Amino acid sequence: MPQPPTIPEAIGPYRVRELLGKAGQSTVYRAEDAKGRPVALKLFPRRLTEDPAAVERFHRELAAVAPVTRHPHLVHVLGTGQHGDRLYVAMEMVEGTSLDRALKARRVSLPEAFAVMRGVCRGLAHAHQNGWVHRNLTPRNVLVSPDFATVKISDLGASGFESIAAQSLTATLSTGEIRLGALYYLAPETMDNKAAVDARADLYSAGAIFHEMLTGRSPGPKFGLPSQLNPDVPSEVDVVALRCLGRRPDERYASAQDLLAALERLEETLRLRVLTEIREAGSLLRGGEGGGKRTLLYAGIALAVLALLALAFFLLR
Repeated sequence: MPQPPTIPEAIGPYRVRELLGKAGQSTVYRAEDAKGRPVALKLFPRRLTEDPAAVERFHRELAAVAPVTRHPHLVHVLGTGQHGDRLYVAMEMVEGTSLDRALKARRVSLPEAFAVMRGVCRGLAHAHQNGWVHRNLTPRNVLVSPDFATVKISDLGASGFESIAAQSLTATLSTGEIRLGALYYLAPETMDNKAAVDARADLYSAGAIFHEMLTGRSPGPKFGLPSQLNPDVPSEVDVVALRCLGRRPDERYASAQDLLAALERLEETLRLRVLTEIREAGSLLRGGEGGGKRTLLYAGIALAVLALLALAFFLLR
């Protein structure tokens, strides 16, 4: 019978409270600082400390990204350190779960998918404006609260360090630092060492996440139309989702701000459609005459109106 992992009492100046889970070859703990404030500690693979240049880059880059992460949709980096032969990063503690766990627990609604995408776009826009590209955005490093009111991107500036000691993609896959399924969230150019990678790579990843939320299916080699895979998704959503997933960067949105604007226009279009359908259904009810022959028809219309009102509540929210 496997033994439970040993939890250290302290890591650097932080007192460890519990193991939160694994993230690739890294380990994440809930801890407290000297003032009792909760923090999340991520311990990176031991191989990272075997390369002095990687250690120096780790501290330098995370120190540089820390001010950028002071944003409502980014997980704030608090500091770095070394615990024995493992480097760690201290981050703000986000109450909730990762989006990949949320997606495994249940299907998200269309309004929830839009809420996540708005948060992701705003976080990416801020990062990109400050010169940072995530490069490894997946549902695992999007953190959400139970009601999806909080959406934060984690691992900005740190996403590449788990595999920095790997000598090849094959080695990285064999150690489990990059899961095969996670590759489908990554833009094609990130797999080509000779290709230039810019902010549009993150938009591809955001599109893959959006597609998964809409369809309930993890991404694979090909992406189908969300409206065909899920009849509850309006066909207008297909255009936005698939434009993010262009094979070439110039086929995608030019920036996270452009994607956010497209999402907001799409939401407004859907909201106006719902309001129009509610008004039309209401007119039918008001114009109908009572009678046994029409009772069933009116009941059906009334149920449709209630369903539309429920959808309108979320879209108008």
